[in-house]
Amino acid sequence: MYQLSLFVILFAAFTDALTTPTLAKPDRVVKRAACTPTSAGNSATDDTPSIAAAISSCGNGGTIVIPAGKTYAINTYLEFTGCSNCDFQIEGTLKASNDLTYWNGKSAMISVSGITNAKIRSLTGTGVIDGNGQAAWDKFASDNTLDRPTLMVITKSTGIIVDNIYFKDAPNVFHSTSGNSKNILYSNIELYAVSNSSNVAQNTDGWDIGASSYVTVKNATVTNDDDCVAFKPGCSYVTVDTITCTGSHGLSVGSLGKTNADVVEHVYVTNANMVTSTKAVGIKTYPGGYGTATVRNVTYDGVVVSSSDYAAQIQSCYGQKADYCSSNPSTANITDVYFKNFSGTTSKKYAPTTANINCPAKGTCGIHFSKWSVKTTSGTAQVLCANIDSASAGITCTSGASG
Repeated sequence: MYQLSLFVILFAAFTDALTTPTLAKPDRVVKRAACTPTSAGNSATDDTPSIAAAISSCGNGGTIVIPAGKTYAINTYLEFTGCSNCDFQIEGTLKASNDLTYWNGKSAMISVSGITNAKIRSLTGTGVIDGNGQAAWDKFASDNTLDRPTLMVITKSTGIIVDNIYFKDAPNVFHSTSGNSKNILYSNIELYAVSNSSNVAQNTDGWDIGASSYVTVKNATVTNDDDCVAFKPGCSYVTVDTITCTGSHGLSVGSLGKTNADVVEHVYVTNANMVTSTKAVGIKTYPGGYGTATVRNVTYDGVVVSSSDYAAQIQSCYGQKADYCSSNPSTANITDVYFKNFSGTTSKKYAPTTANINCPAKGTCGIHFSKWSVKTTSGTAQVLCANIDSASAGITCTSGASG
């Protein structure tokens, strides 16, 4: 009996040894390459070559760190060439020069072109990219031929994350996406452009989202003097989720149809706080005699208006005067556009009007309002409309829309 029990025990142990896998330790752990560019430490010496060298050395799957407490002078065009699967961490400051002669005619100060899977971020939230734009704003006020660069351009790229960075004083537009880029995420971003002279920070759009798809802007704060986010021709599947815009021209589709067959589609905006904007949200299309414009499947949901001039505006006579548009009415096709859950109070500028909806006279205007409760500072709130069936739109219209 004892021998039989011992045999069973030994056989079970042998079987376990055969069936239980042995986890082998890896021979080595591959670490990401890491580079910290050197900085000359003064604004007169360009640090762009040092940063470019760090990207060249560590950009292919590695990490580049701009350390906290350091300011790097970006005196020439910075390209992210070679930053594939890279992690570019900005804990200090990248500050562009204000050399208007050099930057005149440049498309961008920072270019992310043809890149796959890059992170441009601050782990600590101390990272700053400074466009140093005051000189450009002042010059442009007296010379509108000055061709100012966009602060950061993403084009022909996929899988780019820009996170937790403070951008300030772009000389022109802050961000743009184009070149059929896709899967782009901007998160936890603050943009700030306020002039310290009598010349405004003109054309400082927060985002110009052009020919690209699956672009997301999430948790953003913008203070500027032009569009907060502009949905430009060719953009598709764009989400803006949780944004505060102060002093802007709003969350704007367009302008569309100036020279081409322009299309914007599949845009979703939610949880927007619009403060002292010329309009909270809007659509801008050119009249007849230009190109063509198509806007479809655009939703604005959950917009709070605070002293903005209009809560919503549709312009079908953009860039022209009323007499021209009367003879050349817009043929734009606007379909499946939704204004949902709007609240707050407009400014006194157009009181008691809270929205100005001038739909295309020779096109289509499939727009829909629901849970619209925007108030006016005086009188009874009204929505001005033209070329629209107010019953199907879900809003009580007053005639007299323009623009």
